[in-house]
Amino acid sequence: MYQLTKKDIIAINQHVGETGALANGSSLDFALHIVKQRKPWIQELSYIIRSLLADHAFQDGNKRTALALIISYCDYHHIEIDKQRIVYAIHRMAKKNITHLSKIMRLIEHGIIR
Repeated sequence: MYQLTKKDIIAINQHVGETGALANGSSLDFALHIVKQRKPWIQELSYIIRSLLADHAFQDGNKRTALALIISYCDYHHIEIDKQRIVYAIHRMAKKNITHLSKIMRLIEHGIIR
């Protein structure tokens, strides 16, 4: 099981070139609470991605952090992805402010190479 903490996600945000300063920490806390309930990995990831892209968990770098998390989750689960499709999905989610989990899951799954 791939168990991320708030500290891990802040470190990822810092790794992508930002400060790790939270703008909406409660949304990230909620997403991580859901992850602890042992949902399917794609659903866990979707809650975190929604926290980043729709709720703007960090002051800056939310899209880059989302990309890093998707790549990390897929690497952990030995799932090959098309990074260009994932980047497109992230931009689409952010631009259209997609908050519905099933839509987020579909967009992530669209980037998976089968």
